[in-house]
Amino acid sequence: MYILPTGSGNLFALLLIVMLLGATNYSNSLAFALTFWLASVALVSMHHAHRNLLGLTIRAVDAEPVFAGEMARFRMTLAHAATRQRRAVRIGAGKSRPTDGVDISAELPVEIAVPVAAPVRGVLPCPRLKIQSIYPIGLFRSWSWLTPSAEVLVYPRPAGRDRLPKPSGSADPNDPLRRRGREDFIGQRRYIRGDSTRDIDWKASARSDELLVREYEQPRASQLWLDYERLGALDHEARLAQLALWVTRAERLGRVYGLLLGETRLPPATGPAHYRACLRALALA
Repeated sequence: MYILPTGSGNLFALLLIVMLLGATNYSNSLAFALTFWLASVALVSMHHAHRNLLGLTIRAVDAEPVFAGEMARFRMTLAHAATRQRRAVRIGAGKSRPTDGVDISAELPVEIAVPVAAPVRGVLPCPRLKIQSIYPIGLFRSWSWLTPSAEVLVYPRPAGRDRLPKPSGSADPNDPLRRRGREDFIGQRRYIRGDSTRDIDWKASARSDELLVREYEQPRASQLWLDYERLGALDHEARLAQLALWVTRAERLGRVYGLLLGETRLPPATGPAHYRACLRALALA
């Protein structure tokens, strides 16, 4: 752990020096008493600033996948075994702005989400984090460095033309499987980024902790293959961005789609699990 004066602490030290010079010049005992009393307050606050972080532990670190260009959020659970509450604890990554200060009690661990820029696709390891506090009066900043062994998957940023490629084959009228459409209501599902706000079931969402979207069904259409090799006019990253856009759009429209990506072949399907599997393959391609 490290501890140094803040900007306010440096100004406070300068003020004490001026007060000490004035007390010496005028031989004023009350001025001496006030100067040394304020200096003792500063020294006590330094020890409290150090103890405020001492003994903190990280119990868990995880993050949800994001698209390139978005902010990944590493969620970490902070706790400690002491009975004294830790106050105004902040965490930041690199030179980015730290999180707002949170108080941590021994009985109730606290989860903090640290935003980290995710500019490119792939696996983004959690950067070195700085945990800090200026408690109790802002004269000293105590801090320490953390390097959690966590990572987040960054999907390619969807880009390209919106129009989906033509499906292969034709629909089987006797096929009992269904897909999402606009005919018969079958229930709700979790909101997926890109879903129309018109499909959100606001009443059902108000009774839960997440957004729910209405689902309908109608006969399934032809299977749709999203093929990397058919995008030969584009470079590698542009192909992945186009496929990410098509995967997102096909899932939003409820299409049954498969992915052909080199030696990777994901059979036609639909649903959140298939959606995540396709994006994961694109992120690691």
